[in-house]
Amino acid sequence: MNKHLTLDNRLEIQIGLKSGENFTAIARRIDSDRTTVAREVKARRVPVHNSKGNNCIHRNECQFPDACSHYTPGRYRYGCHKGKQDCGGACGDCIKGCGRFQEDFCTRYEKPPYVCSACPDRRTCRLQKMEYDAKLAQKAYETLRSESRKGISLSEEELAYLDSVVSPKIKNGQAVSVVWNTHKEEMPVSDRTLYTYINSGLLDADNFDLRRKLRMPSRKKSGPVLRVDKRCHIGRSYEDYAAYISEHPDAVISQMDSVIGRKGGKVLLTILFKTCDLQLMYLRDRNTAASVSAVFRTLRNRLGDRRFSALFQVILTDRGSEFTDPVKIECDTETGEIQCRLFYCDPMNSNQKSNCERNHEFIRYVIPRGTSMDRFTQTDITKLMSHINSYPRKKWNGQAPLDLFIQIYGQETATLLGLEKIPSDSIILTPALLKK
Repeated sequence: MNKHLTLDNRLEIQIGLKSGENFTAIARRIDSDRTTVAREVKARRVPVHNSKGNNCIHRNECQFPDACSHYTPGRYRYGCHKGKQDCGGACGDCIKGCGRFQEDFCTRYEKPPYVCSACPDRRTCRLQKMEYDAKLAQKAYETLRSESRKGISLSEEELAYLDSVVSPKIKNGQAVSVVWNTHKEEMPVSDRTLYTYINSGLLDADNFDLRRKLRMPSRKKSGPVLRVDKRCHIGRSYEDYAAYISEHPDAVISQMDSVIGRKGGKVLLTILFKTCDLQLMYLRDRNTAASVSAVFRTLRNRLGDRRFSALFQVILTDRGSEFTDPVKIECDTETGEIQCRLFYCDPMNSNQKSNCERNHEFIRYVIPRGTSMDRFTQTDITKLMSHINSYPRKKWNGQAPLDLFIQIYGQETATLLGLEKIPSDSIILTPALLKK
């Protein structure tokens, strides 16, 4: 019986699901257990875009003409310009900019077979669908297998101890080999691994503190980027996120990501609030977990516990190595108090935080892809942040994300975050904004 599924097995699963076969029949054909097939489908299914149309939870009771741009007053009671007496929201135009819009979700795919492949209503259904794609599932499996072999074998306490012993001596001019030989009895890693930790930004000492390394020609970096915590995704998966949100429907949700300039240079950390599409942006010298932790440490100090806990309740991000130290994001490092919850998208599914990804388009208007960010300062990025967040959005009926943010959280909170309202006529979303 197969313990690990192959691409051929997954293709058989995809074919079986589309044919309407149950898990037992599929499992028998690929010589596997039905629970293995069920877990595979549920874990690696992916959402697909719903078809056009009104998928609002209020669609059966809503007066469509109030929000429909196609409606001609006095012509039809529930009609549209196409002459339909009762459109039923078929074009979906009525949900654009509607303050009452709340997406409806189907509950069928929460039960076997967990996907919509053989659903009889698939062609007419307007709700989000779930599908199983064998090639995507295989990629997700290979990524997960690769990630499980990355990371470091030390606990946070062991890493902190190693940092306290090694970094001060290296900053005082001692070589790594000398420090390691002096303390080799208490060193939990080899001297070569110590170099790797420094190069990956896991210690306070960095490459600029290594004299010989500065004189050596730079080499092409190879191999995986180390993760701080190998098991950081356990209990923080997208499935865990969905379960948590169902239990806490009023939680404030943020989506977090990185925006890369040129590889190896400065990088942005972005945090978008789904309640208003306001996006915070912070410049970091390196794309490491330590730099992300430093941003959250600054936010805690600037906002205070009460404001921080109100703003950052649930954070969804991808599985980049810079987000692999969740404890320092979730907890106050001084008191150990958990102040927010961090969750991760499924592998190869960054579309699960699509709001954040789409908003990066505004950043690229000013900082085109491939442009180095090394010449920018945080003052420049704060300026960019204010211009983008002051830009009116059709989605919010012409209001800017900053306007909505101030309505919800207050002007004082916006000021503490460095946000400034830019008049509409003065907004610049081209490279000229940060030209020096």
